[in-house]
Amino acid sequence: MAQLCQHEDEFKRLNTEVVVISFGTPTLARTWLEEACAPFTMLLDQERAVYRAYGLRRSWNVKTAWAYGWLLLRGRKLGDIQEDPNQLGGDFIVDAKGIVRLTYPSRDAADRPSVSDLLGVLRQLDKERHRAEKEP
Repeated sequence: MAQLCQHEDEFKRLNTEVVVISFGTPTLARTWLEEACAPFTMLLDQERAVYRAYGLRRSWNVKTAWAYGWLLLRGRKLGDIQEDPNQLGGDFIVDAKGIVRLTYPSRDAADRPSVSDLLGVLRQLDKERHRAEKEP
């Protein structure tokens, strides 16, 4: 999330709203947003309807254990992990028309696309939008 925060101005320039979806409680969500410096909108999906709709699965494997071990080494407490450490996340880009332009379901807890990859997709969509606006 810190990497996304560092590019907040570029997301705004690209007319992009970053929305974080979590299945945690409102209290844990607020704490997480404060700790992550995230200026983004967070929606709670405690029933995980969005997770299911986007095909996000649950998994526990060595990479997941390593990722949480790394957090412990960095001073985080396992209590910081919201209710289900097995729920995998993902990253998606949905355009203004509701068309899903990028689908990236995580394979493990540490698996995320790079911010440069996300920005690359957004820049391409921005170019396409500008081209369409110029066409008669």
